[in-house]
Amino acid sequence: MTMVEVTYAGRIEVKRGETPKELYSHQNEAIIALNKKNQFPFEGLLVLPTDGGKTLTAVHWLLRNFINNKKKVLWIAHRHELLDQALETVCLSAYSSLLSNVSGFRYRIILGHPKHGRPVHIEPSDDIIIASKNSLNSGLDHLLKNWVGNLQEVLLVVDEAHHATAKTYRKLINAVKDNLQKRGHENGFRMLGLTATPFRTDESEKSLLKLVFPNDIIFSEHLRNLISKGILAEPTFENLKTNIEIKQKLNALNARQIKHIEDFDRLPKEIAEKIAQSSTRNNQIVDYYINNREKYKPLLVFAIDVEHAITLNALFKAKKVNSDFVVSSVQDLTTSAKVSARENAEKIKKS
Repeated sequence: MTMVEVTYAGRIEVKRGETPKELYSHQNEAIIALNKKNQFPFEGLLVLPTDGGKTLTAVHWLLRNFINNKKKVLWIAHRHELLDQALETVCLSAYSSLLSNVSGFRYRIILGHPKHGRPVHIEPSDDIIIASKNSLNSGLDHLLKNWVGNLQEVLLVVDEAHHATAKTYRKLINAVKDNLQKRGHENGFRMLGLTATPFRTDESEKSLLKLVFPNDIIFSEHLRNLISKGILAEPTFENLKTNIEIKQKLNALNARQIKHIEDFDRLPKEIAEKIAQSSTRNNQIVDYYINNREKYKPLLVFAIDVEHAITLNALFKAKKVNSDFVVSSVQDLTTSAKVSARENAEKIKKS
């Protein structure tokens, strides 16, 4: 099943055989650690470096231990790209090696938009709900009444869990937990936080994160270990000054906007657009690579957003560089089809 076929709700059929993606040793160790904690109610963290496989590890574990046993899962995040990634991983991992007791299960995407599901659409038959925390908070009564209120047990997965100290996250977490407790299911709440950044720089946020996840870190792996094993590449850092004048816009930001950038690693739309649409800056990026191609060889560019990725790809091609782009989700306005996980995989393989 690919993202082209996925709507905001449906049924995922379990395919026979082994999952196509084999886990690394650290991911298997993480699952063993999670299995030990799963004997009791827990609220803890899985900490793996960026690209260390947090999503795949969590999906393998929850499919085998929850969906396979007809228990429910709620997966929340603050960015749509993370929700797309979670659903793609669930679809691509739905094999009988993990799901021997069920032939299929129902999913629902909640993004707050009529075309992408709203809390009012939630049904008791939904097995896994993948949702933005803002959309759920805006329809929290529907989530509790139509879904959580019918359950004795639920697993709540919080992606990029270092953001869970925010009031909007804590409101949602406490609402789900309290609903179960008030109905006598104190042991029915489990919560797994996924993060590459377990602690923030602010000391008060460190202690607050421990309050949200009282079981602390269930499993962690250090970036250096994954580099030494050849799983992740050794990073080297170079600064390339582009001299784009955005000081005026940055100076206009208030303290709340700056805090939002720090918390969610995302620039305000008008600043991101100014940077991404700068032809001078984009040409400088492409030309720098062309002039240093022997040094860098294959290149992976992390763009600001989808539009920026598409723009840079076109510019690389225009300058005779074999290039393509991979994005979590981009929709064709004519056909309404989305880029699929299979298409992304084929592009990466060809690179």
